[in-house]
Amino acid sequence: MPPRRSHKKSKAGCQRCKNRKIKCDEVHPTCGNCLKHGVSCDFECPATPAASSTPSFAAPSPVMGSASSASTPRSNSTMMPLYQTPTALVRAHSNPAVSRSLEFKLLHHYTALTSQTFSDTKEQNHVWQVDIPTIAYDAQYLMDAILAVSALHLRSIHPEDHSLIRASHGYMASSIAQYSNLLNQGLSEMNAEALFSTSALIAFQASASRRFDDDANGTYTLPLAWFHSFQGVKTIVLASWQWLRSSNRIYPIINSQPALFLDPDPERKLFFAPLLEGLEEQLAELPAISRAETKQAYEHAVSFLNWSHQKPVRNRILGFAATVSRHFVDLIGQRDPRALVITACFFALTKMTDDVWWLEGIAKREVGGIFSILPEPWWPKMEWALRVANHEGPMSEEVWGSSLRSLYENDTVKLENQCEADVTHHIEMLASMVNGCVVEPLD
Repeated sequence: MPPRRSHKKSKAGCQRCKNRKIKCDEVHPTCGNCLKHGVSCDFECPATPAASSTPSFAAPSPVMGSASSASTPRSNSTMMPLYQTPTALVRAHSNPAVSRSLEFKLLHHYTALTSQTFSDTKEQNHVWQVDIPTIAYDAQYLMDAILAVSALHLRSIHPEDHSLIRASHGYMASSIAQYSNLLNQGLSEMNAEALFSTSALIAFQASASRRFDDDANGTYTLPLAWFHSFQGVKTIVLASWQWLRSSNRIYPIINSQPALFLDPDPERKLFFAPLLEGLEEQLAELPAISRAETKQAYEHAVSFLNWSHQKPVRNRILGFAATVSRHFVDLIGQRDPRALVITACFFALTKMTDDVWWLEGIAKREVGGIFSILPEPWWPKMEWALRVANHEGPMSEEVWGSSLRSLYENDTVKLENQCEADVTHHIEMLASMVNGCVVEPLD
């Protein structure tokens, strides 16, 4: 029997590794074991910004990626919404007291105000206010995302405060770098809650940031980051559903989303049916191999618009960005006119949520921007979107184009309410298809 190979014992390892009685690699500022599991490491130094009163960060390489480009949730390297080559976070230490003061300010603002803007329900608001910060105690990337969104919210109130601009960008860059690194290593039971929460905050940040974007040279840029980030949330949910489904802290957020009850409208009679006029002629000009996928992408997106238009509440409308297919997002990126008009109608729907800070002004900005790059033959298709997006004051049924009574009714369609109550079944079915395994339903 060969002699046992000797190894150097770790005497200066982090406390978490010592408690678990495993070898620590003693890498600073975060050891390999803590980094792998996405938990805090006591090697990490307290966050401290420089004399500018905001944290200084090592800038990650800003290579844009797509959270929705993975063929399956297992392809973690393609699930990164913004950065593909994260570098370690570096913070200055010249003024730790100022850093702590800023972070206390941001965290207080988040728990007192920002956390109450992500949902319309009391149960969800409690999760964002109490449970998500608790999860962040052991996940620095989630805490950084919280601070980033809080700083952006404060910036919307104090737009001239450049320290808030630096804080929002810096904390989010830090969060994304760590988040991306963990996605490359894979989801696990230990980090599923924190990664889901971070992906959602990244999506909120991507949405809110549009109101501060200055289009270079007056040229409109498509909101692809918006779609990629929400597609990323969907990917995280499907890939980690086996753990999220039993999470008392995350489940209320997911369960509040209505299950889709889409009408394919084969006779083209519903409100947005005109958006599909001339579709067959367009498809005939495409390669045969892509016709079915393209047709499905258009029809599914329009079905979602019809469903949201019937009862335009926030948790329905915002599901569009996560629900449309990856191919539809690709069509947006290619500036496909039909996809752009459909997208403009989605943003027009967000006019009903214009009182939320991270959605304020989005409808008018995006609809007007899309119109500016749309070929003239498609302008007539934009009539409804332009009318709604530019409307001032309470929305009227005349402007909306249909009855708004459903906003004030709890049981508009009994069958639909029954379907919405079973949203978890819908997710479990999709998770099983994507992950290639059967997810047993919860009792």
